[in-house]
Amino acid sequence: MESIKGVGTPDSTSVPQPTLDGSIGEGCRILLIRHGRSADIVPGTPESHDPPLHVIGKQQAEAVGSRLATSKIDAVYSSHLLRAFDTAQEIARHHGIAVQVFEDLEEVRLGDWSQGEFRRRAATNDPDWIEWSKTGRWDGIPNGEGDQNFRNRVSSRINSLADQHSGGCIAVVCHGGVINAYVAALLNTERSLWMMVENTSITTVKYADNASILTLNDCSHLYDLLQQ
Repeated sequence: MESIKGVGTPDSTSVPQPTLDGSIGEGCRILLIRHGRSADIVPGTPESHDPPLHVIGKQQAEAVGSRLATSKIDAVYSSHLLRAFDTAQEIARHHGIAVQVFEDLEEVRLGDWSQGEFRRRAATNDPDWIEWSKTGRWDGIPNGEGDQNFRNRVSSRINSLADQHSGGCIAVVCHGGVINAYVAALLNTERSLWMMVENTSITTVKYADNASILTLNDCSHLYDLLQQ
């Protein structure tokens, strides 16, 4: 009986184990970067809608910019909010490219809990906030955007940007909620609030026919999580 080639007939050619090192090949490498720490705000004041970077946030932005200075980055995208845009500027200037802004990359739209009200409730252990936080989703906030709408918004925008850079790498500077929601959509998890995202941390996704999550919450340019 004739043997089938490759079945039960060992090949003498050695084959290496696949690794992440080397060319990205097809698809796009997406660097999802949270903005630097934002300034303290007084809820309800005009600046509470769009706080700038805290002095620590500026240092964090400089640190992530230096970390990525020698990386191959084809484009830098940002939400229109100051804390994200100013962080993106620190990355883009090392590469001689302009930051491109998309409002779809902004943080979740909080309805009645916007303009610092969300922060106030969290800081004071408001009972309604505590009950809401147990759900791990953005539903239930009065007049808020809602979880699925948020996931759809950020996924649609980020994926469309990645489609423009097949074989390349883009930096998307956005917000902790955006990064959580995007990865949650990739993994199809119930919770959209499942990871504490550090300021200026880098979460890396290889976006292709089958998306792969390569790194989560890498903040080694600030400190070593393993040494905390």
